[in-house]
Amino acid sequence: MGESPTILLTLLVILGASLAMYSQLVRRHTTRRGRFTKWEWAVNRGFRQCPPGPVLLDALDEIRDQALRTVEHYQSRDGSTQIMRLQTVSPEGQVRQWHACIRTVDTYSTPIALRPTAVPVSLVDLMRLHHFPKLSNETRFSVYGLAAIEARKLATGPTRALLPPDIGLIRNADAVILDFTARPFDTTEFSRLCAVADQIAESLAK
Repeated sequence: MGESPTILLTLLVILGASLAMYSQLVRRHTTRRGRFTKWEWAVNRGFRQCPPGPVLLDALDEIRDQALRTVEHYQSRDGSTQIMRLQTVSPEGQVRQWHACIRTVDTYSTPIALRPTAVPVSLVDLMRLHHFPKLSNETRFSVYGLAAIEARKLATGPTRALLPPDIGLIRNADAVILDFTARPFDTTEFSRLCAVADQIAESLAK
């Protein structure tokens, strides 16, 4: 009879541990499913999760009057591709979030951009760039930039044909930024945007 309390206590400890594990698995596949899915995608695709914080990126230097930081940030092991959920705070205190896929390329460019005409807001709107109406295709993209020669090259080159109509493109310094704010920040879009970034980087290298 003396062993009965010990056996009962052991069973209670095992039951408690089992319930804790069950609860953790339920949270992982319900409330934390999105976070776990992104972590799993990052591991399988050779990305690592970076801590949130201020953005130090030459390609986004034109955004000068907004406090810019990452909320979520994934970077490929070789550093060539980054996926960010960005947050900006305007001088008036307006907070917005943006989704961006950033790909480093071998060539350098002055700031130029293709802004989707079908989306209400775009990262391009935060940059101090000139609009080139004559180069713009009003049914899909408006062309922005600082130098007309660079803007014309982007407008007439193959890059525009590779872009889905709801994805914006910013070409600045040594990077291409794909603005997919109009789409969810999830692993399905991560894979799609990485594929588009690969195609665009290949087209720019020709």
